[in-house]
Amino acid sequence: MVGPGVMGGSKGLLSAQLGCRVQEEDVGRRETFSAEWQDLELRARPEDRWCRREVDTQRRETLEQRGAVRVLEQRSPWGLLRFGVLGQPLTQHLLPYARTFPVPLFAPPDLRGAKGGIPRTLSRSLSHEAQRG
Repeated sequence: MVGPGVMGGSKGLLSAQLGCRVQEEDVGRRETFSAEWQDLELRARPEDRWCRREVDTQRRETLEQRGAVRVLEQRSPWGLLRFGVLGQPLTQHLLPYARTFPVPLFAPPDLRGAKGGIPRTLSRSLSHEAQRG
């Protein structure tokens, strides 16, 4: 897996992202598959109810400090989301099922649904079952 990483920041708060890219190729069938998703995100955000402010009127100075929390978020294409604060255990959530990924990488060559490998007696019994309704 190869992932493009991005780091950025605003107002002194850093964030980082890591993406994943998967590529697969079947030369015999002349088929290729590629997928790309954002896997990991680490960002800092201000912590609620943590602020310190000092004012010195004689020197005309003001000091203000805010706490910051580093939030880690990890997504996977299988609908799994891990979320939490860096340095603590992450909570894991299973997202609702969607037919997006994983998909069958290579489709079978015969898509008509022929019963090639089924024994003839079993094939007949299946057709009788279908006729009965």
